Amino acid sequence: MKSGNLGRAPVDAGMIASELRESENDLEIAGKSFKDGNDKWAVKQSHRSMMHVFRALILMEGYEAKGVDCLKYAMDELYVKEKVFPSSILENFEYGREIAEGNDCLCVYDRNDIEEILAVNRVLIEKATEMAGKG
Repeated sequence: MKSGNLGRAPVDAGMIASELRESENDLEIAGKSFKDGNDKWAVKQSHRSMMHVFRALILMEGYEAKGVDCLKYAMDELYVKEKVFPSSILENFEYGREIAEGNDCLCVYDRNDIEEILAVNRVLIEKATEMAGKG
């Protein structure tokens, strides 16, 4: 794996649990925002949730990623290419990132897309939590 902003890190169960808790909290808030019709905030909060679960998963492998690009790259290398998670997690992550960075000029969101992002994120968290329990 290319080094870049990816470095070795001790596998710290407390830090992994903390990242997973933050991910769960952010996803819960994203769901409330979606229910309230605040689509942009639902996507932004779901993106934050995915960042936390990505960090947890990468920490489980003994790495630490610095920056969003590195998180995405590490997830692709460690989990998507290994068929642990589908590539849709990276697509959803990128969609959320574009909105989080303000690239949402039209301010029109497809609620079906947002529902899918939230559902994929839920599966991601559940599987990551299960994996953390086995480690």
